[in-house]
Amino acid sequence: MTISTINIGTIANDGTGDDLREAFIKVNNNFSELAARSPESTTVTNRLSDSSTVKGLFYQKSGVDLQFKSLEAGSNISFTANNDKITITSSGIVSILVFGDTGPHLTINSTGMLEVFGSGGTTTRALSNGTTLEIESLLENETTPTLGATLIGDNNDIVGIDTIQATNVNSLVKGIDIADRNSFIGFDLGTIQLDANNNENVANLLDLYFDLNPIDQGSFTSPNATIFDFGSI
Repeated sequence: MTISTINIGTIANDGTGDDLREAFIKVNNNFSELAARSPESTTVTNRLSDSSTVKGLFYQKSGVDLQFKSLEAGSNISFTANNDKITITSSGIVSILVFGDTGPHLTINSTGMLEVFGSGGTTTRALSNGTTLEIESLLENETTPTLGATLIGDNNDIVGIDTIQATNVNSLVKGIDIADRNSFIGFDLGTIQLDANNNENVANLLDLYFDLNPIDQGSFTSPNATIFDFGSI
């Protein structure tokens, strides 16, 4: 049912309006309609549901009282209002604190600028999307690279090496454990005697035989199969 409008005519008593009976029938019907609307049937809803980025202004209805949330200005926010609108103004970022691994932190105010530079083999560049800063650090870009801890090769090869300077080498070199020095020390084979003409000086025929027929004992990686028993040390 809707509210009925009483026809009051054009001018007083011109006979074009509702008579008293008809007028009061409408009055009674209108009161009945209003009584049927208790409690007040008016409702209010927010156009969008609450989420992490959207918050509705309507809070609740208490009887016929529609209650809305209030707006409160946070940090660096201010309000101006008139009969038509509320204007929200941000005064911008006051300051940003930047911390590094070492040293004091930086304080950048709202008009300041943060610049990022690479050091050594590290380079930085801003991407064309305007929001991404890319930092690249490559060992090959270092002019004097050093290690702060043990380098673990993880069973991978190191190739293209010119000169290696090492205090300790704990590995095989060409299949030989050069750390096993017992294989190379403890034998005194004497010296080769040279005469005044820088020729080898042999004392007997046996020396001459060995001098003319040297025994090839092979190499460390391919030794001679002949067994020589020089006794014990």
